[in-house]
Amino acid sequence: MPEKVETTYQILPRELIVYQRGDSDVWQCRLKVDSKWFSKTTKERDLNKAIERAKRLLFEAQLRKESNIPIVTKKFRDIARLAKQQMLDELANPKMKAPVSFNQYIKIIDDYLTPFFGNKNIDGINFEALDEYEIWRTKEMGKAPAYSTVRKHNVTLNRVFDKAVEKGYITQSSKPKLETKGQKSTEYATFDVTEVNAVLGNFPSWIANTKNQEKREQRELLYDYVRVLLDTGARPGKELLDLQWKNIRCRIAVSDDVIRQVDEEGNVIEMTHEGLDDAGESNPLTKWEATVSMSVYGKTKDRIANGFDATFNVLKEIVARNYPNTELTLKKLTEANDERFVFRTRSDKEPSSFNHLFDRYLDEHSLLIDRNTGRKRVFYSLRSAYATTVMNMDQVPIRDLSKQLGNSVGIIQKHYDRATGDAIVENVRAPNARKALFNTDSVADIYKSKKNNIKNK
Repeated sequence: MPEKVETTYQILPRELIVYQRGDSDVWQCRLKVDSKWFSKTTKERDLNKAIERAKRLLFEAQLRKESNIPIVTKKFRDIARLAKQQMLDELANPKMKAPVSFNQYIKIIDDYLTPFFGNKNIDGINFEALDEYEIWRTKEMGKAPAYSTVRKHNVTLNRVFDKAVEKGYITQSSKPKLETKGQKSTEYATFDVTEVNAVLGNFPSWIANTKNQEKREQRELLYDYVRVLLDTGARPGKELLDLQWKNIRCRIAVSDDVIRQVDEEGNVIEMTHEGLDDAGESNPLTKWEATVSMSVYGKTKDRIANGFDATFNVLKEIVARNYPNTELTLKKLTEANDERFVFRTRSDKEPSSFNHLFDRYLDEHSLLIDRNTGRKRVFYSLRSAYATTVMNMDQVPIRDLSKQLGNSVGIIQKHYDRATGDAIVENVRAPNARKALFNTDSVADIYKSKKNNIKNK
């Protein structure tokens, strides 16, 4: 049996304990209410007074519980620290697959929430305090925050409030209801098809135009990244940069409208995963269509992003470049569930300052600013170009595009649907509908002129 500490006294069995810390002569108490233990200070140095004070604290806590009032209060900064640590722990644990947005929430806690709310009691944050925060935040930012920014702040605040509810510092019913206000965001600057062609067409010479090996490798990787973004519409950032070979599955199919390669007996030769026959040869007259299914994890957690020939070719280039003089192939890497990351340089380095590198590339080729909106283009502009183009040129159903992009139909319509009259003309021709609408040959008697009917009688 452990030795009893002389400065610990059990006042009520399994309900109330009075004790002293080694570094203080003030008595503390631990009290149990509704199966939960809470710690409070008695603020007394005399043991008898501390015991009486502890009993009053237990009685008050029981009354607060019955009145649905938090038993103890805590400063906002303490609860925010717990909420932040939980997100950091999940980010550090690869099995948790924490969303990349946690990094933004942590920054919001550090830069905005804690500086403003830090010294306030968590149960004292009311609508008036939230209004004051909105005014302070606008001054700190130097402008009215966008709707999306306010939404992120509210999500972060809710995580802190949820942690306070979990710990018993506020009740669910007293948790503030946050309203998302702010300036509505505008559409991303996009690229038209001609500009996309220029983006892709200038890359090879730009890559060759540097003698620095490290810069060359980063440019090669940027080219890979841009092509896959355009082929899949994937979200820039975590979805592709955290992709591992084990997350990829490839399929090769022969198109029905082209000449198939056959052997001497007239049998169709099955192509390998690499698009080659058993002898390692390919037939230029045969069209092999590739489908690449990538299990990505990002803003909307797990989903499948589909890539096609462009993505397949990029992956083959990465394998050839990063694993020379080995027997490794795309087929072997993917089927062996290899855990190495896909988007790495020849030197196995992660992308470095990709956003700035992309800015410099676009600026060098007069593509950085969207001439229609005057806004700067970013990686998301590639996602926008992909979505708009597949809707305009191939009439991809918005439901299917929603699955591909990991966005709701409403978000796609709001941000990416830039349908032109030319793009929709054939779909809205609707000959059957027009024939029905303009059929004046047969008008039901009930709808004929009442005056004419009277005259005819």
